[in-house]
Amino acid sequence: MNATIRKIKDQKIIPLFYHESFEASEKIIKALYDGGIRIIEYTNRGSQALENFTKLKEISSTEFPGLLLGIGTVKNIKEMDGYAAAKADFIITPVISEELAKHAAEKKIMLVPGCFTPSDVNVAFQNGFRLVKIFPADALGKNYIKSIQPVFPEMNFMPTGGISADAEDIKNWLEGGAIAVGLGSSLIKTEFTAGQLTEKVRNLLQQLNQN
Repeated sequence: MNATIRKIKDQKIIPLFYHESFEASEKIIKALYDGGIRIIEYTNRGSQALENFTKLKEISSTEFPGLLLGIGTVKNIKEMDGYAAAKADFIITPVISEELAKHAAEKKIMLVPGCFTPSDVNVAFQNGFRLVKIFPADALGKNYIKSIQPVFPEMNFMPTGGISADAEDIKNWLEGGAIAVGLGSSLIKTEFTAGQLTEKVRNLLQQLNQN
């Protein structure tokens, strides 16, 4: 298990979001960071995504020391290369293909491919990946990972999509074989203030780390 996968497993949740405004994006990252988050997925879902991400990476080492900032919803090689040039700590795709997998391996990009079927997981495994995103998780259910895990004992799974930002619900996914879950709008609500988001994250992490 490499260091990034280990950190994802230790954190248990990966917040993911996109905002068209750089200033708003920075405030959300600060709120998450202040709550104890050290790994975040920014998503490639708008016209300002690459520009915002590039700026966020430029300031992260001084403003958010120790933060791993990755990019999600990357669908092709052009996008992958753009975010690799912006020094993304990891890249997450909603799908997997031999083309994307081989390109990432050649360029030594930390890729977390999106998988839905056992065949998808096998493509990832055969190309050397040991962490996949299960997406959309809510369409498959909490028993899915436990069902396929015996076939891929060396693979790590991170379900994303439709997962509640509720500690008990997340624990059910973790007990079902996930090493972490991706949380989007269920965690980062538009009506939250920065202080409310920080408090929500802090409480959630505390609940998840209780024995």
